[in-house]
Amino acid sequence: MRALRKTRKCLNCGTPLDEVYNYCPNCGQQNDDKNVSFKDLSRDLFENFFSFDSRLAHTFVPFFFKPGHLTNEFNKGRRFTYANPIRLYIIVSVFYFFVLNVIVGDATREFDAAMDSPEADSVQTAVLAELDSSDINIDNGPVQFNMASEDSSQLWPMNNGQWQLFFELKDRDELSEDQFFDSLRVENRHAFTQYTVRQIIRVYKKDKEHLTSKIVQNLSLMMFIMIPVFALLLKLLYVRRKILYINHLIHTIHIHTFAFFIYGMTMAIAYWGVDSDNLRGWMFFGSVVLVSTYAYLSFKNVYGQKWFKTLIKFWLTGLIYFYVVIFALFVEMFVSFLVF
Repeated sequence: MRALRKTRKCLNCGTPLDEVYNYCPNCGQQNDDKNVSFKDLSRDLFENFFSFDSRLAHTFVPFFFKPGHLTNEFNKGRRFTYANPIRLYIIVSVFYFFVLNVIVGDATREFDAAMDSPEADSVQTAVLAELDSSDINIDNGPVQFNMASEDSSQLWPMNNGQWQLFFELKDRDELSEDQFFDSLRVENRHAFTQYTVRQIIRVYKKDKEHLTSKIVQNLSLMMFIMIPVFALLLKLLYVRRKILYINHLIHTIHIHTFAFFIYGMTMAIAYWGVDSDNLRGWMFFGSVVLVSTYAYLSFKNVYGQKWFKTLIKFWLTGLIYFYVVIFALFVEMFVSFLVF
């Protein structure tokens, strides 16, 4: 940490200051002159970077090879030697979601190319023919889909005839979104249904890569919100241990950081360095096993319970968290679609 550039008087309130004062005794402002040259500012940034870099070097071995060690050290108050867990999480999560965004973006472009292929046109023709031959009268309102009442069926976006018209119009570039919407004639439907139809049109008329990028962006926010949820599960499962919530939260951050690093590296290597789908499958399976083993050992080392009892709590936490994340993922994708 660099030394303060102390002044003879407080720059905020003008109170005279002795050399020993790090803060003004009158207003509390730090006794540090921020008006420095670019050279001094560059030196400060350089020193701060290598200060973090040295802590990152001390963090490397325990983070990867001693599950739970960093959490225990943090809880004991030994924090200056290692990288800040939140800063470490942010760095790794940026890497993970960057890789995910690139892969999903490329997959979206490949999907768009496939949808424009002659094979896709033949499938669309078959779908339209199936709609034409359907026993359902397309002029008699929406398809019921075994819904409880006619009112609830009004929430379904379009009936058979409107879907058929949608397929016929979706490639008409000369139609604006409003013209497309008016052509489908859904003005008599529920307001939320009308909004959903507009969003479906917007997805088809605009760049779908932007939608997938938005979903990945919101996914990073969703996972950040999920971290306190996971910590809350740990707090409930270990409620008799009288451990503070913040300690569970730090443990959760370390586990998620390791998971994001392993999954990010696996996706990057599999996507850019491996051509075999079979090998990719084994790589992703191995990454799941590695992360699960790491998390289990971290549970064991942090909470100090017996192997079988730790295993039961580990699987219970994982099962609950899995369903919570799946639900949150569907909500996140739905919200991303609605606000696109």
